[in-house]
Amino acid sequence: MKPYIDHEEVEALLTADARARLPLGRQLLVYLNPFALFKDASCGPASVRERARSYNRAMRWMLLPYVRRWTAIAAACFAGIAPTEALAGEASVFLIPAATSAVGCCVAVTMVACTLAAYFLLGLRSREPRA
Repeated sequence: MKPYIDHEEVEALLTADARARLPLGRQLLVYLNPFALFKDASCGPASVRERARSYNRAMRWMLLPYVRRWTAIAAACFAGIAPTEALAGEASVFLIPAATSAVGCCVAVTMVACTLAAYFLLGLRSREPRA
């Protein structure tokens, strides 16, 4: 399984049929990674980078469902912290689930923050360099 999605695949994966044909691991990557369906604007000639930036700016709306998704994950993990901590006080076997809930909540909150930052930064107008 490739850890990333090629430039050519990105636009094809915007359709539900194309995503349904992916193996389960790749579907999970697309479902949880807010940046999986964006193009890499850091490599290639200037024209390719500019087209990728334009595509990413036009498709920034895709980040909002990921914000909602990761917010729900954070809320679920947060809701699981107190009960598992209470159980961990009774039996030490519940220390791992309590820690997992806390770490999961932190990861989810970080994903929400990064996704929102990307959403707002993609919305900024780029300044043309002065001659």
